[in-house]
Amino acid sequence: MTQGSALFGSVVAQRYVVMEQLGSGGMGAVYLGRHVSLGQKVAIKFIHPELSQSEEVRRRFDTEAKAAAAIKSRHAVAVIDHGVAESGQPFIVMEYLEGQSLEQAMRERGRLPFEEVTEIVVQVARALEQAHAAGIVHRDLKPDNIFLAKDTEASRFGWIVKVLDFGIAKVVHDDNVGGVGTTKTGMVLGTPLFMSPEALTASAPVSPASDIWSLGACAFAAACGRVPFEGEAIGDVVLKVCAAPMPIPSQYAPELPRAFDAWFAKACARDMRHRFRRVGEMADALRRLEEWSRAQQERSLYEIRPIGSIVDIESALDISEPRTSSRGLVLGGMLAGVALTLGALGYYVLQRTRAADETARAATAREAEIVAADNERKLREAERRSRPLPEASAVDAGAPDAGSPEGGRGRRRRRATPAPVETPEPSKQDGTGPSPRAGSSAL
Repeated sequence: MTQGSALFGSVVAQRYVVMEQLGSGGMGAVYLGRHVSLGQKVAIKFIHPELSQSEEVRRRFDTEAKAAAAIKSRHAVAVIDHGVAESGQPFIVMEYLEGQSLEQAMRERGRLPFEEVTEIVVQVARALEQAHAAGIVHRDLKPDNIFLAKDTEASRFGWIVKVLDFGIAKVVHDDNVGGVGTTKTGMVLGTPLFMSPEALTASAPVSPASDIWSLGACAFAAACGRVPFEGEAIGDVVLKVCAAPMPIPSQYAPELPRAFDAWFAKACARDMRHRFRRVGEMADALRRLEEWSRAQQERSLYEIRPIGSIVDIESALDISEPRTSSRGLVLGGMLAGVALTLGALGYYVLQRTRAADETARAATAREAEIVAADNERKLREAERRSRPLPEASAVDAGAPDAGSPEGGRGRRRRRATPAPVETPEPSKQDGTGPSPRAGSSAL
């Protein structure tokens, strides 16, 4: 007799009648149930009998069920009740949902419209934010755990997202779990196709950053119609997740915005420190994709890394403060250094400019002095030339006779000087004018 046939028609906790099986997975199976007195439909999940034999599993299952019930989000499946059935199997009673999982929608429709993918990510992020605030990490987020429940009043798409299996995946990661076969362990650990590198290799504790990776991988699958990393075996998938080149969404779906490539690269960065800090920040960036992309590009243009990246600086200094404050301090120091450098350069340029101005003014003054001196010299020369010459008679008085040896030179000297102007002799009848001796002297 199978587990399912044994449960059909049974009453769990004297309140819920088990009806038909809805689905089955590595952890157990989910059945449709009905409240005995209210008639309300519910979903009842039973854990596999072999897992229920461990006291540690039972304790952790009880703790995780209570934590999942504490998540106050309409995008997380509501936990109504939990306990242990008469058969000894732990169970969880959840709200009954009609619709299909994201996995089923992808199989039926292929690539989903980008606007619909964005809405799915935003609603999943709301549930994850509440879970992370309550200290709960999903650890097995995948399209099969993202349920599109029918709700015509919820959104224009006619569904509301409900995230399933909160906290349950934590149980199977515990090394104290006993009595689990190899096949069951491989199934229970979740789908490696959507798990982060640290979750696959145990290189770091699983944290909210691991859920961010998984949500990014789910968005890639819904938008591109394929998983980010494919492989025939788990080992092949693990190797690709940890070492293969990161896929580029727009290469598989050219109609996607190019900014989605950068968003996916940040969401699924192998270094957890390079991912989005919060799942809410991740969803907000996708909703305002183009604006976020421009901000990222502007930040990269002004990013100064002369001595390594921010992560390298934090590692070298062993900074224990939160990453955001450390980055702000380091970046502030860099900006201050740049400001001081620019100030020193400006001061140097100012001094050089002043020196050049002084040199130019001195050269101009010297040039003015030279021009003034030259003008003064020319004025003196002109004044000397404009003075009246001595009378010709004084020159002739000491002149030697023409027959003497000096006569020739005397005549040449007289030729060198301006000749006296001879006034024509007036007629004797006129009786006017100068005497005949007037022409013997210069004016």
